[in-house]
Formats: sequence, structure tokens, C-alpha cells
Amino acid sequence: MIYNLLVVGAGASGLCAAISAARTHKNFKIALIERMPRAGKKILATGNGRCNLTNLDAQNHDYKNLNFAVPALKAYPVTKTLDFFKGLGLLTFSDEVGRVYPLTNKANAVSDALRFELERLGIPIFCDTPVQKIKLVEKGLFVLDCEDKPSGKKLSFRAKNLIIATGGKAAPVQGSDGSGFSLLSSLGHTIRQPLPSLVPLFSDSPYPKQLKGLRVRSTLTLEIKGKPRAVTHGELLFTDYGLSGIAAMEISPLVSEHFAFSQADCHAVLDLVPSFDHEELFAFLQELTRASESLPLEKLFFGVLPGPLGSVICKECGMKDLQTPLGSLKEQSIKKLVDCAKAFRLKLTGTQGFSRAQVTRGGAAVDEFDPKRLASNKIKGLYACGEVLDVDGACGGYNLQWAWSSGLLAGRLG
Repeated sequence: MIYNLLVVGAGASGLCAAISAARTHKNFKIALIERMPRAGKKILATGNGRCNLTNLDAQNHDYKNLNFAVPALKAYPVTKTLDFFKGLGLLTFSDEVGRVYPLTNKANAVSDALRFELERLGIPIFCDTPVQKIKLVEKGLFVLDCEDKPSGKKLSFRAKNLIIATGGKAAPVQGSDGSGFSLLSSLGHTIRQPLPSLVPLFSDSPYPKQLKGLRVRSTLTLEIKGKPRAVTHGELLFTDYGLSGIAAMEISPLVSEHFAFSQADCHAVLDLVPSFDHEELFAFLQELTRASESLPLEKLFFGVLPGPLGSVICKECGMKDLQTPLGSLKEQSIKKLVDCAKAFRLKLTGTQGFSRAQVTRGGAAVDEFDPKRLASNKIKGLYACGEVLDVDGACGGYNLQWAWSSGLLAGRLG
């Protein structure tokens, strides 16, 4: 059989691409080829099993290679995405910061909605079937050499059009092993170095290990070579290796890029009391030392920060005797403690790898694809969508919105 379209990768973007193609081209023979035992496996792991499927503010998000991403995001904005899923039988709700979840609060509802629609459209999914090689033959046909993993048999598929929707390299246990990069490279496309993104950070400071398991709300400034590069806000988690949590994850793309190409100084500067400025915090602590002169130093931050963190700040300021009475603190010492709490510095040494990453930074060079069609500028009939392209965003549903939008656009085969 010669298919009109084969989609390689049955993840978020690939499933949408196949549905879009079937709806646009009624008589097309279409199939998906997936290396994992089931379709949509990575969807099940998103949002801690709840699937944060988009964000109400996605249209204003600063994606990497934003100019390339805009046509797909405008063709299929959040409103159309939600209408698309509603048409599949899936209702959603949004939280106070615009993150959108299935009404069931279960990620399987999202994958089921897509899978049920493919069944209704009569589109087969060949699971457990990794693509090993793609060839172009005369008459413009793509020939895909594959393996049926359960039996070990070699399979061959032919198609007039091909969409690569294999994802990147993040979370390989869910199916993103980077194979799509190799396939596109073999067809002449350039691959920008894939790097782990939205991933925990390493620090060689002893403090994260001492504070392991502690969560705080903070403002985090990334400093590279002593200059601020990015600022994030949100929850921060201290771990035995460094930092995790949204505030750390959102600077991780820049940290990944930095350590891929340089070893210069890189620091996370934490404002651990972001709701109070320097003057307000100083005035509060100064009044506390006057009102509670006999209270030991280790209790100075008792009403401001978790106990262990307050003690660490005191030690960082050289105040090792935590039993020192507050009444003996000089004004200069209080200022020093405030400065440390408002700019607590941790040296970063890199990020964790793809196994802990939520998304890939890097991928197929976007200047080699038409942003209005997601068609290859090099090979007629070849398209790409989703994470395999060099487009990525922050935590909060933005990357799945790119997957839906790009998949639906690519599937039109415009």
C-alpha cells in the first residue's frame, strides 16, 4: 500500500496532525507509526498526570524562535484548541494563573479524546514500530524501513507525504529518544544542538543539600559573568544536588545553553523575601531585635523564612554563634543579613540531563521550514511539527499548545 500520508510519532503533535489531515483530505490513506507500545504516552506524564494542556496566555508567550511559531499559533490559538478538544468530547477548566486542565483532572482523558477520534476516522497506529531509516525514491515517494519490535520482523511503508512528529530528547522513557533528529538529518536538514530544558539545576554550594526538601517562594535572577540574564518568580525547591521547582526550571534553558558553550561563572541569586523590599525587611528585623532582645539569633527569621533557611543565612553572613542574643546585633549586621536574604547567591554548575527534562531546547533548524505550512524548504512532501522543531517555551502549558497548533497546521499539508 502507498499511503497519502504517514505521520512518524504518535505524541501530542503527531496525533493532531493525523486528525487534521483526515479532516482536510477526506479520501487520504493515513497512518501513524509510533516507536512506543502505545500512542500518547508522554501526554499521560504531563502536568503530574493531570495534563496542563495549554495556557490562556499562550498567544503572548515568548517562545524560542517566536517569529517562526507565530503563524501556527495564530492559525490555531488557544480558543480554537479548546474548541477542538470540546468537539472531541473533552471539557476543560483553567486555574488562577491561566493553566488549562481537563475537567477530569486526568491526563488520560486528553489522550483518549485524540485516540477515540483517530479510531472514528479509521486511522491506524502502528505501535512498537521504530523507524530506522527513511529513503526518497523515484516518483517522490518516501520509503520507511521499520521494525516490528514484538516479532523482530522488518517492515516497509511507502507514502507520498511525510510528517515528522517524533518529539525531542526530553524524557526518553516516554518515547522521545531523539530519533527524529537523525531522520531529519539524513534527509538533509540541519539540527541545532539539542539541550535539556525545563530541568533541575546543579549547584556545588553546600547549602542546597543542607536545605534538602525545603520549598520557598522566591524571585530568582540568573547571573552569567556577573550580569543579570533572566528573572523568574515562583516556587523553589532545594535538593541534594541543587535547585528544582518552577523558578529554577524556567531559567534552565539559558543555563543549558551557557554550559554547552562556556564554563564562565553562573549564579542563581535568590530573593527569599520577594514581598518585602530591603527597607521594609530591615525595619521589621530591627524592630524585632529591639522587642525581643533575649531571643537567640537562630530565631531572627522565624516569622519570615523556614527555620533552617534563616540559620543558613546567618552562617553565610559569618554569624556562626546562633545563640547570640538579638539585642546584641548592630545595625550593620542586620543590614548584612537583609542583603543576604534578598540576594542569596548559589553557584550553578549545570543542569540535569534529558531524563529529568520536560522539553528539548534545540532541534530542526526552523529556517529550513515554511512557518505558514511547516513544510520542508528542501524536500517536497516533508513536514515537521512539535518538539522536533527548534521551538520551546516555559512551564505552564505553553509547549503543549505549540504541539497542538503545529500539529493541526502541519496536518493540513498546505
